[in-house]
Amino acid sequence: MASSSAASRIKRAVVASPFLYLAWLCFTEMDRHKLQAHQEPALSSRKIEWGGVSIPILWDFHHVPFLDEIFRGITVTFSPSALGFDAVSSWHMFNFLTDLGPIYALWLLESTRGANAWTPAYFATSWSTLAQLVGIGTIAPLFYYLAIVFGPTASDLTGPRSKSSSNRLLRPEYYTPLLLPLILAFHNAEIFAAYLSPGLETRHYWVWAWQLAPLWIGIANVVLAKTLVPLVTSSASLKRASPTTLLAGVSLVSAGVWAYTLVYSPYPLKEIFLSGVYQRETEFLPHTRRALQFDQLCSVGAHFLWLAYSIGDLVLAGKVGGGELFWPVALAPVVAAAAGPGSALAFIWSWREARLDQSL
Repeated sequence: MASSSAASRIKRAVVASPFLYLAWLCFTEMDRHKLQAHQEPALSSRKIEWGGVSIPILWDFHHVPFLDEIFRGITVTFSPSALGFDAVSSWHMFNFLTDLGPIYALWLLESTRGANAWTPAYFATSWSTLAQLVGIGTIAPLFYYLAIVFGPTASDLTGPRSKSSSNRLLRPEYYTPLLLPLILAFHNAEIFAAYLSPGLETRHYWVWAWQLAPLWIGIANVVLAKTLVPLVTSSASLKRASPTTLLAGVSLVSAGVWAYTLVYSPYPLKEIFLSGVYQRETEFLPHTRRALQFDQLCSVGAHFLWLAYSIGDLVLAGKVGGGELFWPVALAPVVAAAAGPGSALAFIWSWREARLDQSL
């Protein structure tokens, strides 16, 4: 049950204020007005052009006017990385976008927790879709800020009332065995097609297709959970379902892309992920690279900060001892270095979930 005390919410709102700073930092540093200004030449000519190469912009992909108008410019912003005429950005965005798989999986899992019903975390699909429009580096900190202020505390999740009403538990009927293939098909496969297809126009097509991937994953998951899954899966098997397979599947993809980057990238990691953040840029390519690097830094920062707050909440509630923190704190940097930030996030969340299970 979410903590309803007004004094408690005010206190948590103050404590969680660093998330608001991250959202503000990302929004200002990405400078959407400048991004839109850089999109205009391509939108006016209906072509993306560089180095003597030109491809036409798909103009009516969704055949819904307001969606097509929104995403046309976004596909131009993605063009340096997806079409490969900014090689550094290509390596960066392939990793960044692949790491969204574990992040969106975690959001969907949290949305199924009984105590999160009708709190901000419950609307994971809406938040992930909004992130496609504004940037996850701005949306994720806001999402976590509201989840902390209006969501359940560790005491809410592990107290006697939580035990009796199953508020603490994830609801397996909404993270069915079909959720993993949905994420792999609508998210990972489309990212691979957008960045690895041999044809440039094919890559542009899949950049368009991926923009609404979180929406289709969320809708398909709910529809299948209400229709197909009950017909082919017994209630007993649903109760035995675990989010481990889901997180392992999406994390393995992220880890594979990270390992590929470590082995084959001609650029050091510092250049791939940080080269644009040190100074403001005005030209199309360097500003776009900088904006997207800030998008990742602020989103990953928000995810790790939320996990730190969540684990700290367990410590304050007396559910985790100080000595128990050694292994996750020691291993998280190792996992991040070996398998990338997306896999590290899944690892820490799984450790936290195991501690919650032990408290029941």
